[in-house]
Amino acid sequence: MKIKTSTIVWTFIWCWFMGVTVFSIGFGAVFPSLNRIAQPFVCLDGRMELAKDVYNPYPGNTITTITWYCVEEASGTQTELGIFPMVLYAGTIYGLLFFLLVFAGMLFNANRRPGTAMRTSRAQMVNASRRNSLEKLNTAEDSLSRMMELKNLRDSNLISEKEFEEKRAQILKDL
Repeated sequence: MKIKTSTIVWTFIWCWFMGVTVFSIGFGAVFPSLNRIAQPFVCLDGRMELAKDVYNPYPGNTITTITWYCVEEASGTQTELGIFPMVLYAGTIYGLLFFLLVFAGMLFNANRRPGTAMRTSRAQMVNASRRNSLEKLNTAEDSLSRMMELKNLRDSNLISEKEFEEKRAQILKDL
């Protein structure tokens, strides 16, 4: 079965969105190191480092902030990274990987579905054709015998011409 181009495009958009929102933002908040995958794109000449700060503004309340920095290898200077470029790059990578996984599943599913894959063998098609022909033949033979019987009833004056025509029309309609 052929998968429609529009289905592939919408699946790609959905996978990209899921990569950004679920994988990069969602899982990235729980497991921040997942966003290190964006390092080659957001930190070209250095490495990404994560800084966690924990605050207790008042008793019973703890706030944790996470800040990503790009540390240049040569000078050691830290530059704070914006969350959105990092999340977009990491999410795009995860979205592409997710799309490849979903697309492989779509291809697998399209090739195994009996209703859409059209895996009917030639023998099955011939048998179905023979069954249809036999059913039509039986119907035609039945209609022919009914017409003969109807004609005999009219010729024997057991039914009127009007009754004959009505029944004849009904038999032809049933064909």
